[in-house]
Amino acid sequence: MLIMKNYGLVLGGGGAKGGYEIGVWKALKELNVGLKAVVGASVGALNGALIVQDDYDAAYDLWTDLTMEKVIKVEKEIEEGKGKILSKGIFDTAYNALKEGGLDVTPLKEIMDEVLDEDKVRNSKVDFGLVTFSVTDFKPVRVFKKDIPYGKLKDYLLASSCFPAFKRQEIEDKKFIDGGMWDNIPASLMIEKGIKDMIIVDVSGPGLNRKINEKDLNIIHVKNSEDLGGTLDFNGDRAKRNIEIGYLDTLKSFGKLKGSSYYLISSAEDKEMSIKDVSNDDLKKLYYFLGIEMKNKVSAQNKLIITRILNTLKKYAGGSLKVEDIYIAMMEITAEQLQIERGNKYKKEELLDEIIGRYEEIKGSKDFSEYISNLSSLLSSKSMVDFNRELKNNIIDGKFLIAYNADVREENEGNKRFRRLLAMTFPKITISNLFISIILERRNFN
Repeated sequence: MLIMKNYGLVLGGGGAKGGYEIGVWKALKELNVGLKAVVGASVGALNGALIVQDDYDAAYDLWTDLTMEKVIKVEKEIEEGKGKILSKGIFDTAYNALKEGGLDVTPLKEIMDEVLDEDKVRNSKVDFGLVTFSVTDFKPVRVFKKDIPYGKLKDYLLASSCFPAFKRQEIEDKKFIDGGMWDNIPASLMIEKGIKDMIIVDVSGPGLNRKINEKDLNIIHVKNSEDLGGTLDFNGDRAKRNIEIGYLDTLKSFGKLKGSSYYLISSAEDKEMSIKDVSNDDLKKLYYFLGIEMKNKVSAQNKLIITRILNTLKKYAGGSLKVEDIYIAMMEITAEQLQIERGNKYKKEELLDEIIGRYEEIKGSKDFSEYISNLSSLLSSKSMVDFNRELKNNIIDGKFLIAYNADVREENEGNKRFRRLLAMTFPKITISNLFISIILERRNFN
């Protein structure tokens, strides 16, 4: 089994977003990535200790079973006579707790007593470090496991993850707060250790991200590709989703998956297949699709339309307008507009089948029939003034616009005018409509 080079793993803070980092760990294990050291701030420190301890199943179970009550002591009362549990709510609880010195994280301490094995962390060949901030001395405290007195590892982890709304963590008569307030992604700890190969994980958590000089460093960045929820939104189902997104984002960062907003399985034949899937002739159809003649001189408005479409494609194709990249960019944009689930691995043909299936579902729905009826007056407008007025009177649903009249051979000038207007304001819809029309033409669905 091939073992990749050893890296230093840097884990950012982010509270309940931290489940994402367990997904990163899952991918690294699958890729056989070796680790020299793990450092973190806040929840990144907590996860880092679990990673060094090397018990993935315990970490997964911990995150997917989390609730607010298992992290913070939330007071509840039972209304007499009804047996109904009434929650004061997190905001009321936080307000009252702050007046008394902060939220009580006794439940989190109890969880750590169950899952943390200090001996395993200390005996591991993988080094471990964290950052916290001493409010007593008003300075950061940056330590590795050799610097932490035996029996105090849990205290330092709690100090690093002591969110400002929590009760201050005390160690030897000194009070500490969240390390993310000083450096939420403490890559500088790796530099101090002389580790130049790093994986830096950013979960978009609150705090201060201090810049480092990346010259002469080999860094693989892993950052959440979708919103991970609130910092205090401790929820098992949300954690499962975040773990999966962390896993997929990491595979993409290591080049094992392709795509911009989706996760496409790469293969040796992928480039050749993509070239076959879309051609320069297909791109020329864009002009006809919009009712724009391909002349040397194009009107300023039409030039703007084409530019907006090409810039949108470049964004999804990593800045490229190569033929082999455009097809995948068009496919992803279309899937995104149709709200197809993105938290899965897809072969290219699988995602294409999802798109066509969703298209047929929309075309066959009652809602779509009613939508087309309402749209007829818009498309029969005789002037741009009438067109704009009718447009304001109609509720435009993106997924229906994608499905509407997806025919690259369209002859009606009113429909083409409608497409040009869409292209000015919603270029992704125009790209999606064109993509579907090309696929339907090839599959002889029309």
